[in-house]
Amino acid sequence: MLRRRFLVSAVLVAVIAIPTAAAARSESRDDHSSADVQSGKNFQAQIAAIIQAYRKHDAAKGHQLIEQFRLPNPEAWFSEHLNPARSAEFTERYERAYTNFAEALENTVEEIVETHGAELAAELEPGSGETPEGDLTPSIRRSGVVATKPVELFFCSFRTTIKKELTSAWGQTFTREDGAFRFLGFGHFPFWVWQRGTELAAPKNGYFVPPPVFISRTDPVYPVQARAEKVQGVVLLHVRVDAEGRVEKAEVVSGDPRLAQAALDAVQEWRYKPVMRGGVPIEVERSAKVVFALH
Repeated sequence: MLRRRFLVSAVLVAVIAIPTAAAARSESRDDHSSADVQSGKNFQAQIAAIIQAYRKHDAAKGHQLIEQFRLPNPEAWFSEHLNPARSAEFTERYERAYTNFAEALENTVEEIVETHGAELAAELEPGSGETPEGDLTPSIRRSGVVATKPVELFFCSFRTTIKKELTSAWGQTFTREDGAFRFLGFGHFPFWVWQRGTELAAPKNGYFVPPPVFISRTDPVYPVQARAEKVQGVVLLHVRVDAEGRVEKAEVVSGDPRLAQAALDAVQEWRYKPVMRGGVPIEVERSAKVVFALH
């Protein structure tokens, strides 16, 4: 599930005496918030530089800039931060995940550059650590591996829009090494948190998808209790659409829990016009919004 938290660091404090312990703690939090904001700006600068390179049709520079997201010496890094005896194993897993990440990012940026009005936004925030509350799904299971040396983790929420309309959203985990942000995994946690072969991956063709064209769209059935309580709002979902345009999987990203199941039930019945790439229909992942409004 994606998280969005907007960091605010503009705080003005007037001090006319020696700072108390509470004031000192407040200043420390302000400093930390400012650092978080600066980190976000630095990350956005890395992404913006990649997009700019492809806009100038400089694919070689684009590749070089994407490569900055790779750990400089992964085997040494995993030996230092995880387990020297398993560093080769972690490196092999990392290289596979990184290649998937780099290809998906490149495909996404190329599609954005070629699509009028398309944009890629990235919002960085502190990471979730290495201890998920449970297995992500029955097929994505925890490994029990935890870093032996502290790792500074960041989570980035990405989203693509066309003329300001959301078309897709996803998240990835990074760390900061040698002055640059480095990819560590898909979703909220680094890849080693999950058992080998069960970790998340990026869509083969990247994250960018054109605006949806519906063949049919079923309205949600308003939950009786939610209607009685006058609950209204928007439920945002992440959906996987197969090559024939049918919703293969749907997950709630945000929205009132009292409306979530009705939104899921409705979206499962939606039918999209298949997305074509190179003349071939492809599977895509996109965002879907279900609106509940009392009239």
